[in-house]
Order: sequence, then C-alpha cells, then structure tokens
Amino acid sequence: MQDISIFAMAATSIVMEAAPFLLLGSLIGAVIEVLVSEETLLRLIPRNSAGQIAVGLFAGILLPTCECGIVPVAKRLLLKNVPPRTAIPYMMAAPVVNPVVIGSTLFAFQGDWSVVALRVAMVIIPAMIIGSVLGNATPNIVLKPQPIDLKRLGEIEEQHSHDHGHGCACGCGVDEGNRFRAILFHTGAEFYSMGRFLVFGAVVAAGFKTFLPPEILNAFAGNGLLAVSGLMLMAVLLSICSEADAFVAASFVLFPTSAKVAFMAIGPMVDLKLIPMFFAVFSRRVAIALVLVPTVSVYVTSMLLASGGW
Repeated sequence: MQDISIFAMAATSIVMEAAPFLLLGSLIGAVIEVLVSEETLLRLIPRNSAGQIAVGLFAGILLPTCECGIVPVAKRLLLKNVPPRTAIPYMMAAPVVNPVVIGSTLFAFQGDWSVVALRVAMVIIPAMIIGSVLGNATPNIVLKPQPIDLKRLGEIEEQHSHDHGHGCACGCGVDEGNRFRAILFHTGAEFYSMGRFLVFGAVVAAGFKTFLPPEILNAFAGNGLLAVSGLMLMAVLLSICSEADAFVAASFVLFPTSAKVAFMAIGPMVDLKLIPMFFAVFSRRVAIALVLVPTVSVYVTSMLLASGGW
C-alpha cells in the first residue's frame, strides 16, 4: 500500500509540475493563432536556410518555454506556415536554450560553464539535423491530420450566429471583436487535447520511478557505456521538467559528467510526456525522427565525451 501511495503522489506531482507549463504553452499557441498574422511571423524569419535554423535554435532566449508546453506552440507556428527548419529546432532547443534553464543548470553545477555549454551543444546538434532535413516541408506533411479537432471547430462554428470576421481564421467562427474569447477557446482546446498525453506519460513515469529498484541504477555507474545509457533511460522515464532536471542530474554523484549531461540533454527532447504528444501532433515519420535522432545524437556525443575522460 505504501508503494501505491508513493506512486500516486509521484504521478500527481508530475502532472502538477507540468500542467502550468502545458497551459502556458497552449496559451502562447492560442495567442499566436489569434493575434499574430502569418505575414508578421514570416517577416521576422530570414529567407536563407541558415538564418531560419538559427532563429529556431535561439528563439527560446526571447520566448522561453519548457518541454511541457512546447509542442502546442510548435504546432501553431507550423500552421502559420513558419518553415519547419525554424519551428522544429525551436521546439527541440527552447526547453534548454533559454535563460531560466541555463541559470538553473549553472547553479546546480556550481558555476561550471562547461556543463552548460555541453548541454546546449547536445540539444542544438539534433535540432539542426532535423530542421535541415525537413526544410520547407508543408504543414500537411509535418503535422498529422486532426479530424477530431476540425470536426469540433466545425460544430462550434455552426453554433455561432454572428458573421465571420478576420479573427484567427481557423474556422471557430470567432470574429475580430471576440479575440479574447477566441484565445480562451483555443487555449482550452489545446490544453485538453495535450493534457491526456501528459497524464498518460505521468502515470508511466511514476510507475518506473516508484517500482524500479535503485540498485539497478547504481550498478550502471561504474561503466561508461552503461552510465550514459542508464541516465538517458532514466531521463526519458522520469520526465522531469527541464527547469528542474539539472538538480536531479547533479545528485547522481557516482556518474561521470558525460552521463549527467546526457541526462539533461535527452530529457527535454524525448520523455514520456513528449513521445505521445509527438505521435498525436506530427506525422508518423516526423514523430519517429523526433525520438530517434536526438537519442542517437546525444548517445554518440556522450560516448565521445566519456572516451575523452568526461
């Protein structure tokens, strides 16, 4: 019974920790949908490929969002025809390449800038790879069709008796004078849609956190190969927010730096909260790439660091 109580508390704490950020991400996505025109967004993005990728990689400095709420924002950007080579790198990098996470990592590792730099680099590399491969692919190639959402929007449109205006142009029927209402509607719809996967991921992560014997993890610490693999797996299973994971990584005192950095790099890009969201929002091939490319990239980079004595 005690394990069940711990499990319930762990699942609840993950949801409570992540829900505000998911709500914030849904709100940001709704604001982009309703208030920011496609023309405005495209004017802010360079025309050349390198510039578009760079904007995506470092936009988190100005628009910090943790991984708990980044998927709805990326989805809205893509629906506004922001190039995938900008939107996808932003989705992958922003949870780490932002002032809050950089500051927390620096504090957790007692001012060690090398750890911060390695963490940022391990996130930027796969973000650049996927952004470059996707290039200017259209939203209908990158995103998975959302027939349920479209049907819901159509039903709401039929319920509205007012004329169509120039609001968010999504089909919800909210006109120019009801932008606040449109923002609330899109925020609620996105939060409901993504919240299901957050709860699922939290339950699974809590199960591993509660019932996985600590002796198994400690057995990995003395082997560089197993240390990196073990902490990467832990990052995926525990699904800790990027703003707090540095303190957890620093607590693994028996593990080498390469494994700790791998823990902090893979978690914000691939965890049990994000994986169901990827497959719900993006096309199958893109979702698989969003899981595999960061995993392989972080693993290879971490092993190179481990071979160099990190």
